[in-house]
Amino acid sequence: MHLPPLDVAVYPVVTINQDRHASRSARASSAVSSIYTSSSASSPICAPSANFSGIQRAIQSVFRSSKITVQKAERLPGRLHQVYRAQLADGSVFVLKCPPHVSSRALRHEKHGLETELKTLRYLRDYCQGQLPVPEVYQYQDHGGVLGSPFLLMSFVQGRKLAEMLPYLSTHERNAIDRTLGAYMRTITMLNAQQFGMTHNVFANKGSVSWREEFRALLESALRDCEDMLITLPYDKIRFYNEQSLHNLEEVQTPCMVAMDMCDPHSVLVDEQTKQVTGLIGFSNVIWGDPLMNEAIANGSDAFFEGYGERPPLSAGPHTRKLIYAIYRATVQIASLHYRPQPRVNDTDARRSLTYAINSLETILKS
Repeated sequence: MHLPPLDVAVYPVVTINQDRHASRSARASSAVSSIYTSSSASSPICAPSANFSGIQRAIQSVFRSSKITVQKAERLPGRLHQVYRAQLADGSVFVLKCPPHVSSRALRHEKHGLETELKTLRYLRDYCQGQLPVPEVYQYQDHGGVLGSPFLLMSFVQGRKLAEMLPYLSTHERNAIDRTLGAYMRTITMLNAQQFGMTHNVFANKGSVSWREEFRALLESALRDCEDMLITLPYDKIRFYNEQSLHNLEEVQTPCMVAMDMCDPHSVLVDEQTKQVTGLIGFSNVIWGDPLMNEAIANGSDAFFEGYGERPPLSAGPHTRKLIYAIYRATVQIASLHYRPQPRVNDTDARRSLTYAINSLETILKS
């Protein structure tokens, strides 16, 4: 489907009571604390911790009614953004997503996360017409306003994170989920734009006509994030082998939507009883480029490709592109773990993937 030009460390759950506006730690059931998680994206403005009265004023301003009463607001787990679940007196539930706390440091590609999520979710609603279980956006405020920071107000999506459900799924149940995700991914990658690049640039008509040049800039941005933190990496090798292989990216002529985190187990919500997918969240890292850049397409299961409808070609060009993209993803993962360390998580797997991809590219170039 070719569309018109596009002009257009985990936090604890915090409960904020009506009687006490200051945040306090609270024990919540696992079903509540795991219902919604943000992607590893950011915004150019850092938010202070939201308080109960601020959340209520924000929702009142969106629906233009001072009669709306928020009964409870809970801080939900998120990798970077501050995410709140707000329950109203009438039982309605909303999700309020704010920029990261001032203490959280964003990578270069994360700086327009809220804007990207807004544009992507509205785009999917307009063009996919209910084919994807994504949140509905009610409003985005890009200035301080009543909350003191930008925020995105969305519908609440019920479900448990797939990451939490994986140990309890049978092979049959996991295959069914993979087939569903494959079908959803097919819907996503059928969406095309007129330019390559990050979503905020493409929607502003500031993207690129060359995927080769756009990807070169994306990788260089990730490498500079690592250099800023003095992370030890084989920078010269990465730049050299990438440059020698970039001509393979000229095969990509159509900018497709690439939702980098869409099939991440932390971004997929599953019904605890039926084991079916109930929601897709985390659309703050979306690129218009080569679908092979998404790890699910590069390394999907048999069941995933049953749902997707086809496998990537096995020819030399796509294989080389997969390796180039693996270098990018590993570099970003290493950078994010150094910028925002997590308990009991290290960069060993990412470094292993990086080394394998570099060595494989070296072998191809020397053959």
